[in-house]
Amino acid sequence: MSLDATPDAPSRVLIVDDDPDFAASLALLLEMEGYDITVAHDGAGAHAALAGPLACGPAVALVDIRLGHEDGVALATALIGARPELLAVMVTAYASVPTAIRALQAGIYDYVCKPFEPAELLAILARCFDRHRLAREREQAEELLRRARRLEAIGRLSAGIAHDFNNLLAVVGGNLKLLRDELARGGEADGALMRELVADALAAVEEGTAANRQLLAVGRAQPLLPRTIDLAQAVEHAAAIARPALGPRIALELSRPAAPCPAKVDPRPFEASLLNLLINARDALGGTGRIRLGVARADLGAGAPGRLEDMPAGAYAVVTVEDEGCGMTPEVLEKALNPFFSTKPAESGSGLGLATVYGFARQSGGNLLIESAAGCGTRVTLVLPAA
Repeated sequence: MSLDATPDAPSRVLIVDDDPDFAASLALLLEMEGYDITVAHDGAGAHAALAGPLACGPAVALVDIRLGHEDGVALATALIGARPELLAVMVTAYASVPTAIRALQAGIYDYVCKPFEPAELLAILARCFDRHRLAREREQAEELLRRARRLEAIGRLSAGIAHDFNNLLAVVGGNLKLLRDELARGGEADGALMRELVADALAAVEEGTAANRQLLAVGRAQPLLPRTIDLAQAVEHAAAIARPALGPRIALELSRPAAPCPAKVDPRPFEASLLNLLINARDALGGTGRIRLGVARADLGAGAPGRLEDMPAGAYAVVTVEDEGCGMTPEVLEKALNPFFSTKPAESGSGLGLATVYGFARQSGGNLLIESAAGCGTRVTLVLPAA
């Protein structure tokens, strides 16, 4: 946030000069122009003037280039380091090209040479506060944009939830009404039909429960029971379950290490996540092609791809699902993890798949990475904590 943060706040200026008479006359001049002035005669006083709350501190510092035995450029640089929003203007009677270059290289905004005309200094200060105003307006615009995007995301999420649960409620409600009508017939009621209606209603309730679990996973609030498992074995088991769903024209290649690959995860949501990724790969291939499924261990140090700030450096278990399908455009890739975002027809999925897998990975202490390009396939990497 920039200094001088509110439109009606006074324009605060810090004068740092070891000549009390010059500092006093300069302060008087600027006060007559409506500026709020703080005066310091050395580095310690200048730092003390910046020690208060950010919103009440000076926005511009006028620093003499020679402060007795102190270097004004070095002091101005230190002040900017303490308050990056501060704009420093050097006041010098020793102007030279090397001095100007050194000041600008140090991050000084501008400089004015003694003796100067008041109009010259006032013009520089006006530019400084215009820059603060523009920065403030940009921050406000960016915050409004962030709020609009959050509201848009909440709207999509709410619409998706309402759509899915309205469909389930319609099934349950419709079956219960038909059941009520059958019961009203008394002895003529069709028992087989009533059992079928009850079964359909219960199936819709189970779908609702499953959708609720997905939403909890997206929000990283599903109850997990992590335990140490051999991830390679778990992947092999999930691959065996997925093979019939992939179809006869999909080749599934599994690569796993010879040694065990222990990881600490909840096996059930892990298996569901992997099946989700495999089905996505099948759909990207259009029912024909090859999916490569791999398991490996990886040491993720500082700055390693896939390691977020809340993930400690060390050993992780990595599962990759790679296809040679249609891939994603940059626009689709940017939204791929958004809840209810899907490129498939509405009847083919809720758009919670990748968001659910990502939520599971993050809640487990890992991460999900997607690399894709249109026409070049997709590689999804599920990073989980090793045991």
